[in-house]
Amino acid sequence: MQTVATLLNLACGRQALADDDSRAKRLQIVIGGMLASLLLSSLWGLAAGSGDLALALANVYKLPMVVLLSTLSALPAGLLAWKLVGARYRASELLASYSSGILSGTMVLAVLSPLVALYYHSSQWAGPVLAMGTVFLALIVASVIFIRGLVSRVKDEASKISYLLPIVVVLVMLLATLVQLIALASPILPELTVFDGGLDRMIQSGGHLVTP
Repeated sequence: MQTVATLLNLACGRQALADDDSRAKRLQIVIGGMLASLLLSSLWGLAAGSGDLALALANVYKLPMVVLLSTLSALPAGLLAWKLVGARYRASELLASYSSGILSGTMVLAVLSPLVALYYHSSQWAGPVLAMGTVFLALIVASVIFIRGLVSRVKDEASKISYLLPIVVVLVMLLATLVQLIALASPILPELTVFDGGLDRMIQSGGHLVTP
């Protein structure tokens, strides 16, 4: 619980590591945040598949798998970009901010999961729309928290722009891998969505999220 609180404080730009700012402490926080994110994402998976027991149980491991693999896939390119811009801050700053963003995004999924389950059992139309909406909201929150957390800890105003490159690289890689991993893990929702076929279906669907 302390790890989660520390990550949220870091996301708000607070000096949550004043007592122990060692590399080991930062890595401990990042790993703890990632484990919490996996648990939170599984709650949304249960809610989204709650109309079908087999799907709900499968989502318990599918959603954490998608979150974990997409999160890890974005890190190598992001860390390389971090080095290429000549960052004067430790790479653990990037990792801590990134972990805060992922945790915040999965928290959004978890707190809205009861609403997703309710509408899946009471509205044929609103269920899938709400489920997709919570995913987009979680992605927006994760991105904002990641960017705010990192930029707030870069003290040199002149160098803040240079850190946009690793931020953009991480977010692009995260979204690119997330889309394809969702396709590989499908079905996640009972309905066929634009994401079930990966990038190819997204291009063909022309913006229609749920396919009849």
